[in-house]
Amino acid sequence: MSIEGRDDVLAALRSALRDCEHTPRLVVVRGGAGLGKTRLLEVTARRWRSRGTRVAHLRASASAPTRPDQHGVGALVDALRRDFDQFGDCGLVEAISELARFHQCEAAVTGPRFAAVAAELTWAFGRIGSLGPVAVLIDDVLEIPDPIPLLLAARRPGCAVIVSVRDDATPSPAATELLGMADDVLDLDELDDEHIARIVGDFDGSAHQALRTALGPLYGNPGTVLAAVAELAEQGRIIAGDNGFRLVDPAAPIKLPQHHELLRRAARLGHLGPRLLAAAARRGELDVDELPAVADALGADIAECGRTLDLLVEHGLLVSDPRGWLRCLCPALAASAAGHAATPRLPSPPREFRKPAVVRSTGSAAAVSLSDTEARIVELISEGFTNRRIGAQLGLSEKAVERQLTRLFAKTGCRSRVELVTIAPRRGRAAALRGWRAA
Repeated sequence: MSIEGRDDVLAALRSALRDCEHTPRLVVVRGGAGLGKTRLLEVTARRWRSRGTRVAHLRASASAPTRPDQHGVGALVDALRRDFDQFGDCGLVEAISELARFHQCEAAVTGPRFAAVAAELTWAFGRIGSLGPVAVLIDDVLEIPDPIPLLLAARRPGCAVIVSVRDDATPSPAATELLGMADDVLDLDELDDEHIARIVGDFDGSAHQALRTALGPLYGNPGTVLAAVAELAEQGRIIAGDNGFRLVDPAAPIKLPQHHELLRRAARLGHLGPRLLAAAARRGELDVDELPAVADALGADIAECGRTLDLLVEHGLLVSDPRGWLRCLCPALAASAAGHAATPRLPSPPREFRKPAVVRSTGSAAAVSLSDTEARIVELISEGFTNRRIGAQLGLSEKAVERQLTRLFAKTGCRSRVELVTIAPRRGRAAALRGWRAA
């Protein structure tokens, strides 16, 4: 029942449990996907039960998609049925039956009759809390569209309520309200190399180095590391050696499992999400200058491609290097994404998209090359266009234009739009970019 590198968080949760004897507590455990939030709550539940605390452990993300659970009623019913014997109160049978009846129909839960469901939630938790200290643990609480009534009902009788959330979850009114009503927010940090090595086990140095290189910033994420190791074992690439287990062909690509949260995140962006991610993975890096060629190869609208590209950046799948080029977060993500079957092999960028315009950087005689897109943006700035209008002209989103401007300022040393215009030559419209104006 140990959990590597989380002693401080476990101590804070124990303190919250003690404090709830005097006042209700709501503690939010926050961290990125795969940082071990689920494991942490499982270990906490087992430890507290072994010491006599009654625990209702709700798993919000485990609810079947065919059974809508707008307010977490179904997750509560499942938890109470699963652990009914530890509560020892026959009076709960009626409350569970009533909650289950309401859960059978989504309209009954979300419509005017929800007041009755809220009353049943309050009554059920009141029965549970009247028998002594109770901890309510809810994993992935924001998978419940509106968890606030459930949390209020659980906290009212003095329960210690511990919930986990992803810190990269899309902001929502429920998330804002949840953090506002929390008594404590515990952030899970990535684990250091020493803790990761203990979690992975008896591996030689080359295997650890290969994992560290492939996973990049995800290497401190215990869930991701263990999932990658399990994938390697299934492929037969982990064998026993003289100094512990070793990795067969450490130079070969290491992939993220197909069920990894980052890949699911790309899939949730629609059909273009995985395909654009695959395009970036296959090319190694992707620039906005290549967007017309990429959109054409994918048979997609350039504006839609631009919006999806922004979302891939916003969701942390693509990152920008100092030049402003976009690449996958880590080699393991690129290796997994590159195999997307629906993404065709993309042609090399047309010569006209790589032809640079030359400007003089400020404070120096050094020449700086601008891409066609960058030079066109400078031209439109000189005509008084805002970022939004520039994006409309070039078929780009406003965020993509902002990224290009950031790169332009870094590349030229300019500190304002006016200064940028004064050092760049005014060019005629590149023939290769004429189609962008109509996008």
